[in-house]
Amino acid sequence: MCTFNGEKYLKEQIESIINQTYPIYELIIQDDCSTDHTMDILLNYEKEHPYIHVFRNETQKGVNQNFFSAIARATGDCIAISDQDDIWELDKIEIQIPYTNDYMLVTCISKPFVSDDKVKINFDERLINFRLERLIYLNLLSGHTQLFQKQLLEKIPDLAYWDNCIVYDQAIAIVAAAYNSIIYIPKVLVNHRRLIHSATYTEPINYEKTLPNIFRFAGRTFLQYYRLRPEIRTYFMQMYCFLDKINVPQVTKKNAMALAHYQSQNTLSAYIKLTILCVRLRNRIFYAKEKNAVLSILRAVYFPISSSEYFRFFTPRNKQKNEYIK
Repeated sequence: MCTFNGEKYLKEQIESIINQTYPIYELIIQDDCSTDHTMDILLNYEKEHPYIHVFRNETQKGVNQNFFSAIARATGDCIAISDQDDIWELDKIEIQIPYTNDYMLVTCISKPFVSDDKVKINFDERLINFRLERLIYLNLLSGHTQLFQKQLLEKIPDLAYWDNCIVYDQAIAIVAAAYNSIIYIPKVLVNHRRLIHSATYTEPINYEKTLPNIFRFAGRTFLQYYRLRPEIRTYFMQMYCFLDKINVPQVTKKNAMALAHYQSQNTLSAYIKLTILCVRLRNRIFYAKEKNAVLSILRAVYFPISSSEYFRFFTPRNKQKNEYIK
């Protein structure tokens, strides 16, 4: 668990961890220079429970580096990631742990809830597409759902470099997907508290397939695509290099690298090739399979532009809000 000014809800999450039906070997909590009473709460828990180990960074690391450095402290064979303000179901680890015998990464359903009426949420109950071709665009296997074999960390290439380029939980998910070693448990095991000031919070958008929504979506993503093209190209250049370093000869890796390559280019030829590839891989890049064949192809043709929706956090307003993640 990594903490930063989390005093308000911290106790609820810690209690849901220490009361797990599966015995907890160690709970590592690393604080990133909190200025509230977070450290006081943590030190009290450390005194009461010998398996809780609290660390405090001398200088602020930000979400990514804080999690990677905290994960490196773990001594167990399996590691679970926790946010500071969620609430786990008490049998979360007990349900997930048996699957680590066969899979490097085990995830589950995370159900959002709010403690503030101003926060808007949406709960999508469809099964998540966690194919590698999808994960390079958007990681839906959030860190707070992840339980993984420690050996997976050894397969993440050049960890010290990539922690400034790719968010920690996406790096874990991408590598596990490249090795075809992910299982998704279709059961709510994490209650995910949504806070308006959270680094990962964006207001949910209505994607209902009505004509006004379709036009609004097309207009919004078209403008985002042209405004964010430099940032998107840079992201996919980094993603291509990251994928290239993963030492596994999977067809899905080749598909993902091709998508990343064409997305990183700025030529008409690359755009046409990307569009053709999106049509061919449409069932691997959509959140869920589109039942209407014609609509499926049309969506795939527009996907190079519509995928800009996943990068709207690159906009100046969201960049400022997410500054802490760096």
